[in-house]
Parts: sequence; C-alpha cells; structure tokens
Amino acid sequence: MGRAQKLKQQRKEEEERKRLEKRREARRTAVMVTASIMTVAVTAGLIILVNHLKKSEENKAAQPRITQELVLETTKGEVVIGLFGEDTPLTVQHVTDLAGRGFYDRLRWYRVEEFVVQTGSHYRSLMAESEGGEPDQEKLQEAMMRDQEVGVVMDEVKHSNLRGAVGMAKPSDPQTQQPQANSATTDFYILKKDTVSLDPYFTIFGKVTRGMEVVDSLESTDMLISATVRER
Repeated sequence: MGRAQKLKQQRKEEEERKRLEKRREARRTAVMVTASIMTVAVTAGLIILVNHLKKSEENKAAQPRITQELVLETTKGEVVIGLFGEDTPLTVQHVTDLAGRGFYDRLRWYRVEEFVVQTGSHYRSLMAESEGGEPDQEKLQEAMMRDQEVGVVMDEVKHSNLRGAVGMAKPSDPQTQQPQANSATTDFYILKKDTVSLDPYFTIFGKVTRGMEVVDSLESTDMLISATVRER
C-alpha cells in the first residue's frame, strides 16, 4: 500500500473514530438529560405528594369532630347526621333534647326545593298535610302550641353551608328580610347544594355522613318517621 493510500485510510479511520465518539457523547448527553428530567419529575412528584398529604391533614384537623349521631328514619330510607357537639354545643343539645322526646316524629318534609329540604315544625307539617285544604282547627292550634312551647337557641355560626350540611332554619325580619339573629327554634334543613350565601346567618350543627341519596330523593309528601340520637 502506498503512502497516499495509508494517509487516506488513516483519515478515514480518524473520521470514523470521531463519528463514533460523537455518537457516544450524544448518548451520554441524552442519558444525563433523561436522568435530570427523571430527577426533577420525581422531586416534583414528592413535593406534590407531601403538599397533598399536608393539606389533607390540615383539612382533617379543620373538620369539626362528630360527637353524636342523629338518625332520621324517613319514608325513603335512613339518613345519618354527624353532630358537631364540640363546635355547636347549644344547638346540638337543643336538637337532641327535641329528638329525645319524640318532637320530630311523624313530620312532613314540607319544604323540598332544588337546593334544600326542611322539616321540624308541627304547624307547617300539618299545613302541608292539608294540601291546600282547611286543616282541623283544634289540631292546628295544638300544633302551633307544640312549636311555640320550644324556646329559641342562640346562634353558633361557624361552619359553611355546603352540600350535606345540616342547619337550623330561622324566620326572617319582616322589614329587612334578613334572618333574625338568635331566633332558631325547631326547624332544620339539609342542603343538597353548596349555598355559601347563607354562611353569615345560620348555624350548621352537623353533616350527613350516610344517606345523601335519600335526601336527594325526598319529596314534600314524604315523612320524617322518627329521629333518634346515637352515641359515637
């Protein structure tokens, strides 16, 4: 082989060596970039996970503790309400006392709207049962007296009016049309939709822990058969 051919062969080998080196370098770079991306992704994932767990713990800590349960037996099925006895002790005591003496038994769900259902008044229940007719006046008077003999409970406005929340209903001031402070007596409601516009006015004393599908299915012809208190 002549000298010229040897030089040509050497250049060819050198070029091939450089190409191979470039390929190896490109592979090393790709591996390093992939490793860096994986590291960033794993780190970001861990940060997201830690933040999620932290937020979950904070939310859990912020949730009021359920001290008792109010079990509502309706004509559509059972609804279980967890009561916030530590956060709203006056209201929970008020409601459980009424339930304990059978006050809520055999009442109509006389208010059924897209966002809420409500019961708790003997007078309004009897009016709903009459379905536009004239109720027996003696029974109507007795129902009014049963409602009126129950005293008011002071407001304990703390929690938001979200789906599943259970709150005390109140009459509105005739002049301002705003709910009157410290005027809740017997009526209570269960929300089917978030209604945070009610937050400044109403005491949320519990939440549905089981049976929201029953709440969603209630109609104004349905009854609250019984309300019983169950210890946790």
